[in-house]
Amino acid sequence: MCIGCELSQQLSSCFSQAVLARAGTTSRRRVLQAGALMAASAVAPSLLKAEAKAVPADGKADWLFEGGTILTMERNQPRAEAVAVRGNTIVYVGDRRGAQRWLGANTQRVDLKGRILLPGLIDSHVHPLLGALLRGGISLKIESREREVLESIDAYVKANPGTGIFFGQGWDTNLFRDQGGPHRRDLDAISSDRPLFFLSSDGHSGWANSKALELAGINAKTADPAVGGYARDADGTPTGFIRELPAMLPVINALNLLQPEVYGPSLKRLLDQFAAMGFTSVFDAAMPFGQEAIYTAVEQLDGRGALPVRLHATQTVSFEGDVKDAVNRLAQLHQQYGSDHFRVSTLKIIGDGVIENRQAALIKPYLEPAGSHGRLAISTESVVRLLKQCDQAGFDLHYHTIGDASLRQILDALSTVRQQGVSPKVTLAHVQIADDADQLRLARLKPLITSTGIWCIRFQAVERAIGADRYNNMFRFGRLQRDHGVNVALGSDWPATYASGTLGVEPMLNVQAAILRQPPPPLQQAMASMGAESLGPDPTAPLPPMEDAFTLDGALEAYTLAGARQLGIDGMAGSIKEGKRADLCVFDQDLTALPTDRLYSARCLLTLMDGVARHDARSGA
Repeated sequence: MCIGCELSQQLSSCFSQAVLARAGTTSRRRVLQAGALMAASAVAPSLLKAEAKAVPADGKADWLFEGGTILTMERNQPRAEAVAVRGNTIVYVGDRRGAQRWLGANTQRVDLKGRILLPGLIDSHVHPLLGALLRGGISLKIESREREVLESIDAYVKANPGTGIFFGQGWDTNLFRDQGGPHRRDLDAISSDRPLFFLSSDGHSGWANSKALELAGINAKTADPAVGGYARDADGTPTGFIRELPAMLPVINALNLLQPEVYGPSLKRLLDQFAAMGFTSVFDAAMPFGQEAIYTAVEQLDGRGALPVRLHATQTVSFEGDVKDAVNRLAQLHQQYGSDHFRVSTLKIIGDGVIENRQAALIKPYLEPAGSHGRLAISTESVVRLLKQCDQAGFDLHYHTIGDASLRQILDALSTVRQQGVSPKVTLAHVQIADDADQLRLARLKPLITSTGIWCIRFQAVERAIGADRYNNMFRFGRLQRDHGVNVALGSDWPATYASGTLGVEPMLNVQAAILRQPPPPLQQAMASMGAESLGPDPTAPLPPMEDAFTLDGALEAYTLAGARQLGIDGMAGSIKEGKRADLCVFDQDLTALPTDRLYSARCLLTLMDGVARHDARSGA
């Protein structure tokens, strides 16, 4: 889980953020103080307002939606019969009769035909900036065997003549075991004069041919970095099999994979997929390297009107050496980069690792290996310092916590600064394990929370690591949201999901898992490929405690208004309200009428961001 967090921990001790800097600079906004937090609100029963609040001005609407279920996420008007959009703004929310005043000759009138209109969805914790790199070039199939992988690469090379590079991802790291792993000679036989480089499906390994190694300056004299390294022949010559990103960075750099002209199109394709799922805003939760080049590519996309979502990025702290200059570095990035739909204004602290690799920090030890507690990334004193600095500078703070010890650290730090009169805006990401006493503190302190629906299912490797008692008491959000007004958002944490491709991003897959706390059929099928026992002996059994499951209303709020509060854009997005930006999405089925175990089947038909159709799959569109 949380691949961006794990990679940040690896890279921070080996490379500076500037290692891949290639781009120039652009002037940017000042640092603004974060807005005050709003209490979470539940979606109330249907209440239609009979009359429009807005009076038509000079023009008519560009879009008019009617004829289906419209959930606004607004407490005083939770449902509506019609919504009108002019330009980038929602200008009418009310009944169908009042909406007719907005009809004009050029109005696109959308009959929902019983379907549902929602505010644009928000993925509040995901890694598209890293994912765009992982998905660049040819996509190899993880289920392919050695011969099939080589045949796919060979066909790709033959179909793309010229002098450029060949890049891709997706091969299974368990391949080529009988020869000690993938080897450069197999790629050299396909092309020896053009560089070839392919990332594994998990992003932790690379496979390069001789030309790519030559361009990167990697040879028998090249030392292994502190994390990862190069497989070698008997004479010390690298085989082309590269382990972990610190060792792969020279190749990524030499092949210019993060240059805007190379990286930008890959990012655009990926973000178009997010828009096709109904997303209009995305929080990138860590890009651990190459920020300057990547942020330039984002700005260029937005400058051309080609950025289909609002994108928020971060600066990361993953060990004590990052602490001193973290906020100053964030301030520099904030001032240097940003555009209408892109900003960098959040500091992310990676408080601990993950349970799967035993790096999540626990109060009581792991069962396997016995006696291990994991580790905290930085001291509590440093967390306190960063909370104060972020509050003073007007930045948000995003804290990764998997284990109960890291949760205790951030709650201790938050309590300390509040007692000193400091009230920073803090989001806790994941919150997988909480000690009972700290669960009560979550209800009292009310930090913002973001987590992932498809994590709220059984996974046998985690149960074996921490034992049944802690395992059956994870991801306790439902009551915090419903009974205590804690703002709980949902995000996919892709590509750190249980499935290949972008399946794990699917919002209604996550909504269903958050409600039933069991894997929807597509996820169950994907996980079966990981091994018959990955889900445990009863894969359809829900993960306790069911009292902490989301309701449908709560899960939809978590994907809309709660995410907007986290990103600090709830004044302009996250709900359907007159005067807010026209960030909207239409799904092909009425979610409120679907059986809960069929929610995953709903698909987005239309997505507007700023009043512009970023995705339109309607028949005849």
